[in-house]
Amino acid sequence: MKKYLILLVVAFIFSSCETTPKNNNPKYEANLATAKKYFELFKTEDMDAQKPLICPGVTFHSPFIGSEPAKFDGLIAGNKAWQDNFEDITYSESVWLPGTDSLGVFNGSVRTYGTWTAKFSQTGNVVSVNAYHYFDFNDAGQIHIQGDYFDATGVMAAAMKTSEE
Repeated sequence: MKKYLILLVVAFIFSSCETTPKNNNPKYEANLATAKKYFELFKTEDMDAQKPLICPGVTFHSPFIGSEPAKFDGLIAGNKAWQDNFEDITYSESVWLPGTDSLGVFNGSVRTYGTWTAKFSQTGNVVSVNAYHYFDFNDAGQIHIQGDYFDATGVMAAAMKTSEE
C-alpha cells in the first residue's frame, strides 16, 4: 500500500508540473495580428498602410553587418529599398512565438522564424533566406522596436550574381 501511495504522489507531482509556460499577456494576440499585418503589407508593398503600425520613435536593427540602429525614416527607406529591388516577395513563417522580457515574463512582444523568397528585379535571380524577426510594441500597439536577423549581404550577393560567375 505504501508503494501505491508513493506512486500516486509522484504521479500527482509530475502531472501538476507545467512544462510549457502559458502566455498570459493580454496584448500578445493583438500584437501578433499587427506583426502579421505588417509583413503582409510589406509583401504587397503598401507602405502607406504599413506606416501607422510603426511607432514614430521606432528603433530598427537591420540585418546588414555594421549597420547602426535606424529610426522611423531609416526603417521606411530600408523597406522601400527591398521592395524597389525585389518582386514576388513571400514570407513562409515556420513559427510565430510570444516574446519575454529579460526575466522570462511574457511581455506582449512577438517573434517569428521563417523563410523569405523573392526575385531580384535586375537579374531575375530568385533568392531564399531563413530569417528571425522580433517586434516589441508600445502601449498604443505600434511596433516600437524591430530587429531582423538573416544573411542580408549573402542575399544581395546571390541576387546580383550573373551567369558568367
